[in-house]
Amino acid sequence: MWWFEVVGRNLRLFLLDIWGHGDGMSEELESTRRALEAAVSAASGNAELTRLLADYQERLARAAESEAEALTRAREVEARAKAVEKQVVKLAKNLAEQRYQTEAAQWRLESLQASRWSRLGDALHTKKPGEVARTLRAPVSKRPAPKRSDFPPTPPPLDPAPVTPVTPQTAGPAVSTAMAEGFTVPKGPLARPYLTVAAIVDRQSEALFRYEWRQVTNFGPDNWAAMLDQHHPHMLFAESVRPGPRQGNGGRWLEELAGRERGLRDLIEECARRGIRTVFWHSGGPISLSVPMASYFDHVYTTSEARAREWRAALRHDRVGVLPQAVQPRVHNQMPAAGGRSGVGLLGTALQGDPPPDAGWRPLMTDKDTYDDVLTAYRSVSMVLAGPDADARVVEELSACGTPIMQLAAPIGGDEASLRQALGSVEEYLAAEAECASESHQAWRATVPVTPLLDPILDTVGLPSVRNSASVTAIAAVSGQTELDHLLAQLGRQAHTPGQVVIVAEGLDAAVVEKAARAVHKGDVVVRDTAGTPVTRGAALDRALRLADGDLVAVLDPRDLYGEHYLADLVRYFAAVDAEIIGKASFYAHVPGTGATLLRQPGAEHRFLPEVAGGTLLARRQELGYLGIADVSEEWDEVLMRQCRTDGVRVYSADRYSYVCVRPETEPRLLSSSTLQGYLPAEPLAMI
Repeated sequence: MWWFEVVGRNLRLFLLDIWGHGDGMSEELESTRRALEAAVSAASGNAELTRLLADYQERLARAAESEAEALTRAREVEARAKAVEKQVVKLAKNLAEQRYQTEAAQWRLESLQASRWSRLGDALHTKKPGEVARTLRAPVSKRPAPKRSDFPPTPPPLDPAPVTPVTPQTAGPAVSTAMAEGFTVPKGPLARPYLTVAAIVDRQSEALFRYEWRQVTNFGPDNWAAMLDQHHPHMLFAESVRPGPRQGNGGRWLEELAGRERGLRDLIEECARRGIRTVFWHSGGPISLSVPMASYFDHVYTTSEARAREWRAALRHDRVGVLPQAVQPRVHNQMPAAGGRSGVGLLGTALQGDPPPDAGWRPLMTDKDTYDDVLTAYRSVSMVLAGPDADARVVEELSACGTPIMQLAAPIGGDEASLRQALGSVEEYLAAEAECASESHQAWRATVPVTPLLDPILDTVGLPSVRNSASVTAIAAVSGQTELDHLLAQLGRQAHTPGQVVIVAEGLDAAVVEKAARAVHKGDVVVRDTAGTPVTRGAALDRALRLADGDLVAVLDPRDLYGEHYLADLVRYFAAVDAEIIGKASFYAHVPGTGATLLRQPGAEHRFLPEVAGGTLLARRQELGYLGIADVSEEWDEVLMRQCRTDGVRVYSADRYSYVCVRPETEPRLLSSSTLQGYLPAEPLAMI
């Protein structure tokens, strides 16, 4: 690779000579400069990446050979164990044969003693003629002779069979595949497992509330009494369900909700007799259609304060509240569907006339689609054109799924000029991938999970709302005053403040560190020093881990940048996926020495992966405490991730934002699977 460096050095000298002419550079010379700069960057980058890849492959091959040797020795031990087992079987058969021979000799002795001639001699010895006569007349009885074992033992070979050597597997860990085809609503823990709710809701709301309480939906006007006796619900929750493929409860309550049957009124009266709270939620449709039946419920909720004022006027009481449109993180999240994204979805009246041919534009959903089909459609389009009349609830769910949305102030005209302009705007929007992804992430962050919205509602109706709030402990190992100041600056900007901070400091007085930390953090602060003994970063973090008491533990690196929403975003992912450790495999890295900014492992977001970066870990405390942190300085996270793969611990890679890894010089690990983003400042990237 030396010739890459020589060419790069000569080209840099040539560029410096050209740049020295200043403002007199012509347009052609400027074009040449840009081309040469790109060539230098590509040549040096390719040389370095080639060297690093070769070094990584060599290390991987050595590790694979060591693993193969260990497996070979294990198989040899197993073969020796089998040989010993065969020897034991042989000895057992020999012992059985000896027992048979002993029993046969004993039988022959008994037969001889019981023979007529032996007894006749005894009778003659008594000198009694009568005894001799009786002995001659008495029959001779003998027990059956013993039998030999079923088959004679065959001596097994003492030498174990040869073991086939294990072939080293030098391939690196593969990226996990996307979800199974389509999107299946996953199983998951309940926020309030002690609360049982009988729900008359559509499929959309059934998915929204299914992780909030024990939800009962398999009942109708014909069997609600049996349901009450069997499940003993604490609350009856009904929604303004509309007919269609997404109607709930099998459509059995549509007539009652419309007021044409009195089955729902009978259910509400029985709930009143049993002390069961009743709540009606107007999630959509004309208010006039829902008022007659909603008037029988204890409390009524709607989606906005403006609608609540209309309901108060219609019902003439103040038992009306607001339950806005929200999302369920377990259902509406950014995990990709199989097949990736393609085409453009149309929502509401986004287009006048037919969509342009061969452009991949199609309606996002139809009246025949089930809600499972809708959840798949959310994740299958590259972007959505939402008309001015688009359903706000669908827009909220699309944002939670990370789907880019272009909100239209007016429908796109059906003429050729309007379609051509719209096609150009869509192509330009999708071409700016970085900006599009950043906007989608911020839209996801702006969505509201339904879990906290239900707490005041349950308080109003008189039901307890107790749930685990997942307290966070932030741990860090600092070395020197500079790292401490930087760490405290990152902690002070967090929107989600950790309940506890644990710092292990090297080269600093613990009292000074604690005073500085308490000036920034108002919660619990625990500080330990190393008593002047140098320790590795991994050992210091493991000590901090043993002092943590939060449900979740965030590992912070005092050299890196953390955005305002870093902890808030990671904590929210725990409500969306079933994982023990959440971090970032794809993230920005900044090298101040060169001013370059890299994006490591682009595309490794929102999926389960073999490993994530150590400075981005947010883990369940019990699981991380069981795994422990290795006593090494810079590669403790690699050791931890290998242990996770061995123990089957699920590791989830979140988004790339709100974190920038800062290193004074380029490390081999940072260059692995990285793309150069340009010479960008690191601080704005951490603020996203």
